[in-house]
Amino acid sequence: MRRSFILNNCMAISIVFTVILFVSIVCNKRIVALVISFVTMLFGSFLLLYAFAKISGFDALDIQIKGLMIIGEGLLLLVVTSVFIPVQEAKKKTM
Repeated sequence: MRRSFILNNCMAISIVFTVILFVSIVCNKRIVALVISFVTMLFGSFLLLYAFAKISGFDALDIQIKGLMIIGEGLLLLVVTSVFIPVQEAKKKTM
């Protein structure tokens, strides 16, 4: 079965989202960081739901596990972003 580019490279795409998130945190783009963390969770949800609807067999299990991992990664990114935003605001107030 031939899978699409997104399904073959879903973990690499999630790593790119993570790199973009950390670059946006460093550049003090807080809204972009929040949006990227939500996009990562949505991407994981898309993979999970797509695997349930369109794929069967062990390929579906593989994509479902990757989707759950990416959802977890998005939740971790959301927590990291939620910690860094108040820290950046506190630094602004003390300066």
